[in-house]
Amino acid sequence: NEETVYIVDIPSNRLEAWATVESERFANPVFRLFQTEIETVYEEKNRAMDNAERIVGEEVDRRLYKVHPYGQQPTLGSIEHLKNPSLAKMYAFQSRWYVPNNMAIVLAGDFDREKALDVIRRHFASWTPKPLPQLPEWDLPKPKGEEAYEVKYEAEEKVVLAWPTTAKAHPDADSLAVLDMLMDNSAAGLLNLRLNQAQKVKASGSRPDLNNDAGGWHLWALPKKGQTPEEAAKLLLETLESLKNGDFDDDDIAAVITDFEISEKYRLESNEGRASAMAGSFVAFEPWERAVERLERLRRVTKEDVVRAARLYLGADRVSVIRRNGKPEIPSMPKPSFTKVEIDPSHQSLFLKEALAIPAPPIEPRWLAAGKDYQVTPVAGGRLYSAKNPYNDLFAMSVRMDRGWRNTRNLCEALDLLTLSGSGPYTAEDFKKKLYALGTSVSYSCSEQESAFHISGIDRNFWPSLLLISERFDWPNISSGTLARKIEVDLGAREDEKKDPGAIRGALGELAQRGRESSVLGRLSDRELKSLDERELKSLIRDFPLWTRRVSYVGPRSPSEVAKLLESDRRFRSTPNRSPLRYLKPARARVLFTHRDMVQSQVGLFTADETFDPENVVPYQFYSQYMGGGMSSVIFQEVREARSLAYSASGGYTTSVDKGDETRLWGSVGCQADKTGEAVELMTRLFREFPASETRFAETARAIEEAYRTNPITFRSVPGAVISWEDEGLTGGDPRPKRFEHVLKYSLPDTEKFAQRFKDKPLTVWILGHRERVGLDKLKTLGDFEEKSLGDIFPY
Repeated sequence: NEETVYIVDIPSNRLEAWATVESERFANPVFRLFQTEIETVYEEKNRAMDNAERIVGEEVDRRLYKVHPYGQQPTLGSIEHLKNPSLAKMYAFQSRWYVPNNMAIVLAGDFDREKALDVIRRHFASWTPKPLPQLPEWDLPKPKGEEAYEVKYEAEEKVVLAWPTTAKAHPDADSLAVLDMLMDNSAAGLLNLRLNQAQKVKASGSRPDLNNDAGGWHLWALPKKGQTPEEAAKLLLETLESLKNGDFDDDDIAAVITDFEISEKYRLESNEGRASAMAGSFVAFEPWERAVERLERLRRVTKEDVVRAARLYLGADRVSVIRRNGKPEIPSMPKPSFTKVEIDPSHQSLFLKEALAIPAPPIEPRWLAAGKDYQVTPVAGGRLYSAKNPYNDLFAMSVRMDRGWRNTRNLCEALDLLTLSGSGPYTAEDFKKKLYALGTSVSYSCSEQESAFHISGIDRNFWPSLLLISERFDWPNISSGTLARKIEVDLGAREDEKKDPGAIRGALGELAQRGRESSVLGRLSDRELKSLDERELKSLIRDFPLWTRRVSYVGPRSPSEVAKLLESDRRFRSTPNRSPLRYLKPARARVLFTHRDMVQSQVGLFTADETFDPENVVPYQFYSQYMGGGMSSVIFQEVREARSLAYSASGGYTTSVDKGDETRLWGSVGCQADKTGEAVELMTRLFREFPASETRFAETARAIEEAYRTNPITFRSVPGAVISWEDEGLTGGDPRPKRFEHVLKYSLPDTEKFAQRFKDKPLTVWILGHRERVGLDKLKTLGDFEEKSLGDIFPY
């Protein structure tokens, strides 16, 4: 609402080049490819009209801010705005607002402060300040009573309740922040326990939305099967009433403050987090001294402050918006005429050549060394992969088993039930509150052939947290009726899933690539779900930790300390051998289509290739980078920049999978429905007829080399990287030094030779879109055509 932020991640040796380019770009912009970008914004608008969350969110803002631009001027504008773009107005806007007295440069990272300031002074000091336009004082009329509105979209139903609150700088903003976390902290808030844990709704939550001029607070819920949005709204208001009546204590507030502290520690670990904090202070006109005192202010918030704020702001005057499941009225956006822009990748302006010629001493790559950056240590039942946290006292541990639902049919359902369970004498609510008070998060994951549990938090509470979680496996405390309610919610969620464009596209893609082995078709049927037995699931829960494991740990403790805490005298069973991933290999091109009433088409393409070979990772990387590695790649340039056929267009090649798995060529496009056939034809041609260019290859080689040099593996990613190399079948530590040598020798003829394998390979295309808009006649000429219903791609 109040900011435009340009984020650049640059190596420290390119600061001079960055300043040269950015100072010129912002002071003297030239808006080339204007027509192409207008088309791109059309596509972005199409995506917005196919986004169920955006539809309800914009309606809430429109009704909460009846006069203010927060609600009346969405970022993408209206369709009418897009019909009348003006290049002159763009230049006028840039000249009016892009002035030094309205801008900030925020730097965070590995640089010398004085040298960096000198670079900025030399390049940006010549900018001339200008008086800024006086912003109007906007009226902010409040709702009168409950103002109810509805929108329609083919999606799961949702209800949102919204209250006007305060601006960011208001003294009550801190009390409202604590209030929000007492309601929803994703673990032990009132909504998390009383509605989500109790399975009274499918899901619920809250969020604050504080801006410079005004703010709001939102409550939302997804009704479960058989429940109306109005009934879900009533439950939300009942829970809010408990908060207003003070149905929480000082320990709950203390736990929330611990959560804030942990989040701040995580944020300050990264350059992006530190830069975001400084940028946020600037945009909010907040003195930096006040910004860094936020935690201290939050610690001073009392129960009385929260109750007072709740009663003051969260009364009967509110907006409610219900998203009903139904066909929306989607306005027509016909495809405008467009002339292809010829793009010559070999052409470079004099300015670019000068910028590229600025000296930049090469940065030496940083490889991982066993014993220094990480250690692999035997532990009970497997191995421990550990790395030090050099910044703070936070830990994160994951315990992974090579065992999933392909091996044990109901394993994932058992872990889902565990998330609703207590531990020993503790009910589920007591367990979650106790864990949250320790500042510890726990989650579980389960897929076809892998499962894991993950814990993170403050190091001083590592051991008590581990004890609690271990007890939960040994003695899951599942209250009466929990499984029946879970099945009821899951059945409703399955119906909603078949209204979700992302889920449908994913299921169609799985069928296109893997046929009957689709990971979606492998899920439990409704009959299997209804026949789940609590005793069997409890047995699977107790059995879960007793399989051979790989443990990753990042934190302040030594490997020997962690290994000691993981000691066990139990017998661990060997996990089953992993089944390699295989893809379909049709003899002819195929086109799979599923109908949905939507503005855009979602397109995927693939062809299976070889069994993964870790010695070929560099060829995989070069082909992927050349074809789909960012805004200068072949696909982005040809599909979006030159022809404006799509907002999103990407593609490439599998670069890392497990040993024995097959690799694949892949592509993805999101485009206006009437551009579908043209976009598919172009993507197919690009894959089959490799567009070789010395200039583009030089850019690709430079990008890959610089990625090795300037993107070290961060400490939190170290154990996972070591495990992934092991999964690839590698031994001997970090494979990147050898790969880097290969990168420096790799050539355009090498890439052309690699690309030749796709010249005659049949491509499979899958498309989710509107039957009457995508041009089915054309699509049927592109391969053996099959229309798939939702019943074909989902097992329920």
